[in-house]
Amino acid sequence: MEYNVENIKKYYNDFRIYDYDGLIKRGIIKSDALFMSEIGVPYNFLGFTFFDLEEFKTYVFSDETYIQVGIFRPHDYTNNGIYVHLGSGKVVKESENGIVLLNRDLKTFFLFHLIFFQEAKKYNLKVVEECNTYGSAVRNKFEKIDPEAMENNEGYWSVKVEEYEEMW
Repeated sequence: MEYNVENIKKYYNDFRIYDYDGLIKRGIIKSDALFMSEIGVPYNFLGFTFFDLEEFKTYVFSDETYIQVGIFRPHDYTNNGIYVHLGSGKVVKESENGIVLLNRDLKTFFLFHLIFFQEAKKYNLKVVEECNTYGSAVRNKFEKIDPEAMENNEGYWSVKVEEYEEMW
């Protein structure tokens, strides 16, 4: 099944459209700059808050340069930065163990959310067996699209999918 990443907008409440040239000047890769300027990024989305372009800041972690594009607050007591690697476009977040890869680029990050939502519609997630099947199906799709994002067993997507794969 082909997924049109534009459909992710169905899951946004409010979103911002960025200036393409401004994104390129800040070091955002072309494919992400197109995504952010044409489709847009939500202000707030499942614990993720994305900044306005003027709020982007540059940081260096382990001699690698990143642009902070937002924060992740899965709980009221946490506040982890969301960063895009300057040059490669890899999206990472802060964690207690340092920097953790989310996806190869921002567009793929939102594509994963779209797949996660659209695949859920196919299953009755109130039934344990269906949750297990859903988890496996999503893992298979994710591993084909962005295998590196699924390599770390403690990574964002691995943990999210595992919660469904191993309900009981």
